[in-house]
Amino acid sequence: MKKINYNLLWLVALVLVIASCKKTIQVDPRQSIDIEDAFGSRDNINAAITGIYGRLKNLRVYGRDLIALPEALADNGFVTQKSGRLIGETINNPGSHFTGGLYQQSYFAIAEINLALAAIPRLQATPAVSQTERDNWEGQLRFLRALFLHNLVRVYAYDPGMGVAGQDRGGIPISLSTPTTVEEAVKVLGPRVSVDSIYNVIYRDLASANLQLVNSASASVFPQFGTKVAAQALFARVALYRKDYTNAKRWADSAINFAGGRLVSSSSVVQSWRNPVHPESLFEIRFANQAENNGVNESPQTTFTTLLIPGNPGVVGGFGDLVPAPALRAEFGIAGAFGPATITSRTDDARNLLYEVGSPARGTAYVECTKFIGKNGFPNLDNLPVIRVPELFLIRAEAMATPGSAVFDETAARNDLIRIKQNRYTSYATSQQAFDAGLTGSALFEEIIRQRRLEFAFEGHRFFDLKRLGRDITGKAQSANLLYTDFRVLAPFPVRETDLNPALLQNFGY
Repeated sequence: MKKINYNLLWLVALVLVIASCKKTIQVDPRQSIDIEDAFGSRDNINAAITGIYGRLKNLRVYGRDLIALPEALADNGFVTQKSGRLIGETINNPGSHFTGGLYQQSYFAIAEINLALAAIPRLQATPAVSQTERDNWEGQLRFLRALFLHNLVRVYAYDPGMGVAGQDRGGIPISLSTPTTVEEAVKVLGPRVSVDSIYNVIYRDLASANLQLVNSASASVFPQFGTKVAAQALFARVALYRKDYTNAKRWADSAINFAGGRLVSSSSVVQSWRNPVHPESLFEIRFANQAENNGVNESPQTTFTTLLIPGNPGVVGGFGDLVPAPALRAEFGIAGAFGPATITSRTDDARNLLYEVGSPARGTAYVECTKFIGKNGFPNLDNLPVIRVPELFLIRAEAMATPGSAVFDETAARNDLIRIKQNRYTSYATSQQAFDAGLTGSALFEEIIRQRRLEFAFEGHRFFDLKRLGRDITGKAQSANLLYTDFRVLAPFPVRETDLNPALLQNFGY
């Protein structure tokens, strides 16, 4: 029996969906469409861009998985088994990793981006498309493509320079053009290209986005669209993953300058997570209304806490599937019994106030993360920060504290570290200052990595940080250590993709 090619199907499905947007499109022969018709107006272009942002909200993308799974796969998360979710991920079962949903949503988005970028130069509209209008569209599309590509390559491939001998099988498939006919669709199916090639594409997209985008006056109020500062911040992150410390510092410098060094003080840390929009956000996923609610099963709120109201364990909400592991609690300076949970004391790290005892209504009460707790006015409806200002300071600090870096500067790295800690510890001068003043060498570097862990706990960074550093995942609460050389460090490509595209080589071990 002849196999169906699903890669081809999703491309053709995209073509047909776009075609169906215009009733006047000639659909005979059915295997071709007219891009000029499908993207033939400003409204169509704007709708396409809005739809691509919408894909980021999918549960398999930032709706849950890119936020929760990096905590479960690494050493931050302890699974409570209250709903049966995230058990396999927490114990690193083979195949319990990012699923095909991330792969499919991301490549569908990239295909839409490719079609829109091809159509924009041809758009005939009245009044004529201005250069400013075109730059804004193209800049946002390139920013989004870079974001999707970087997430794909860090999930399915080793990070630059970190491949494991005998196991490294390259990067991911990529196409920067999307077909408009069935015949052309067949030609885009191909093998994985090198990780370096993927990063070259991401660099080009972000360089273009930086030139084309501006920083709108409303960007700090509703930072849900690509802007110049968001593109620069993402560029700094991507360069850090590539170990390109010169560009990591360069783009962090520029983005910090644009953002005005926007860091909340220790007294505002908790409130910053109660606002609908985090004041430090440079780009976040916005959930605007109840129609976009991802629901009580898998949203970040229900995943991380049983609470509906901070400080009120008597009102039960979600399941609290994933809670801080004992080692993470200790790093935050939260003392007390683990489960049933008590908190007997805390250090002066203001971030630990975002962790509190949950409800016993779902079973054993644990200390839970309350960063996401229905801050848009409804349960399970939270805007999700993707890039925040503190990341820029810690990117720059790491770039300058890494031995052999072209921008090595321990004094400047320590100053960036201190800047973060001064805004997170309520008694910094007495609790931290003396320790920080003497930091050099590996001790300085490790404190920067430690602060990344504390700052971004339960925001989807931890697994990727350990992976890009080539570190074993040790001290896991519910399973054995995961060595960096273990094949489970990489997610498997969806089986249907590898079965039906012989050129797509599956990751080692699957």
